[in-house]
Amino acid sequence: MVATLLGLKLHLVVADLKRSTARLVIWILFALYALSMIAMILVGLIVASMAITGNEEMASAITIIAGSILVMGWTLLPLIFFGADQTLDPARFAHFPVTGTKLAPGLLLAGAIGLPGLATAVICLGTGLPWWKTPAVLVMGVISGLLGFLLTQIGCRVASTALSGTLSSRKAKDLTGLIGLVVVLVMSMGVYGVSMGINFFALNGNPAEAMMVARSTATVLAWTPLGAPWAIVGAAGQGYWLMALVYLGLTLVYIVAGVWLYAKILDKALITPTIAVSTADVGKGDIINSVTRVTKAQGSWIPVAAILARSLRYWRRDPRYMGQIPAILMMPIMFGIIGWGTTSFADPSTDASIAAVLSKGMIAFGLGFMALMAGYSLSADVASDSTAWWTHLATGVKGWQDRLGRVLGQLIWAAPVIILVGIIASLFLFDASRIPSVMGALMALYLCGLGLSSLFSALIIYPVALPGESPLKMKTGMMGLQMLSQFGSLIIAGLLALPLCIWAIFATGVQAWLVLILGLVWGAILLILGVILGGKIMDSRGPQILASLTKNDSRERA
Repeated sequence: MVATLLGLKLHLVVADLKRSTARLVIWILFALYALSMIAMILVGLIVASMAITGNEEMASAITIIAGSILVMGWTLLPLIFFGADQTLDPARFAHFPVTGTKLAPGLLLAGAIGLPGLATAVICLGTGLPWWKTPAVLVMGVISGLLGFLLTQIGCRVASTALSGTLSSRKAKDLTGLIGLVVVLVMSMGVYGVSMGINFFALNGNPAEAMMVARSTATVLAWTPLGAPWAIVGAAGQGYWLMALVYLGLTLVYIVAGVWLYAKILDKALITPTIAVSTADVGKGDIINSVTRVTKAQGSWIPVAAILARSLRYWRRDPRYMGQIPAILMMPIMFGIIGWGTTSFADPSTDASIAAVLSKGMIAFGLGFMALMAGYSLSADVASDSTAWWTHLATGVKGWQDRLGRVLGQLIWAAPVIILVGIIASLFLFDASRIPSVMGALMALYLCGLGLSSLFSALIIYPVALPGESPLKMKTGMMGLQMLSQFGSLIIAGLLALPLCIWAIFATGVQAWLVLILGLVWGAILLILGVILGGKIMDSRGPQILASLTKNDSRERA
């Protein structure tokens, strides 16, 4: 069974790369980037061996803390980015006479097939490189890395599979946005808190206290599933072979327990449908009636109003849309804390004015990125409709009507949020006279992003979670087009608004109001162009868009 699943996963990955030359080229570029990062990390581990003599305790603590972050990242990050890789979705094996116990080992090892898995495996196996001069410790390092990699895959699969089934109900899905916000904030602020602590100890010249904190943290983590495998090589490197064996046994217990838990979760997933389609809210008669009403309203603005009302319903009730709101609101909070840390932990020898400028620059960047992400949030709106988009094609809804209705539905809630956050940030961090220039830059970024999203979402259709599915699932395939849509929308929109953003930095008095006026005008022009061009693309590619949506739906439900 393990060999069959590994071969199936490898076949699916290769087949996905063969879909187009562009996808293969993008994969090769990412592979080269991953190789460069792996090489840098491995070289760093080898270089560390030169300074490890006499510092074995600190090296052990760093290894345990870094390894714990790696396991935690594999467990939590897939949930933030709509779930782990579901190429071998357990629900697809529901029709076969297999149990979770048979599937679990193969599905866990299948996580190593792919760039993230391979890169993580190589780095984990290189854990013992700092002790390469001692062969016995190096062997323990390889064992430690192998067991640590297994725990990363167990954590990833257990968390994603368990929550994917748990969040199949409507009420549970509505909590996804809040869960994502909490996880993102805790992780991002936790990582930054660690960096601030390191910076604090470095500036205050107190390595003994830093050592004490690192040792205490590592001691606690070593007895948890996060740090137990990495404590094996740490204990062996310090000559504590008995403790190394204790940590080895504890790690094996965690792995066996994790595989057992994953098998139990798989057993439940194999008999519990993960796709929940509500027939109570929308029935066939409702669709036919809606089609009839829209058909009679052609040539008027009623189709725009209908799409607007449906879009507002999505933003209120669809967890796939709701999950984007925490990510947008997180940007000013995260960069605001980073900006605060820039001044709080600045080197006393550094000019205070420089630190203040850097602090405000980070906060301003967070505000701008919030506006860009708000505009980008419509990049997958057509893909989110899935095959239900046939009603637009069947009733002859114009492309500009579709684009405009969705834009208005997003503007109603996003624009007030951006304005409110911009005003509050200006009052507390800058001064009231800077409100017009700040709002001009934010509106330019937001409206430019909204216009580009209206264009790209009609041009590029990539797989997303289907209606009724858990939003924690990440769809495979067409990764190159997805990245092109994401980075294309953000980068191009940012470049188009960049001149106004630079002007906003220096604008005062009357110029600040000019920035506001020009930001609104320039953003509105690009938004109108995006709606018109996106509408024309949608009119000309209607059948192709429906074919892409049908293909994505059928591939995931097969």
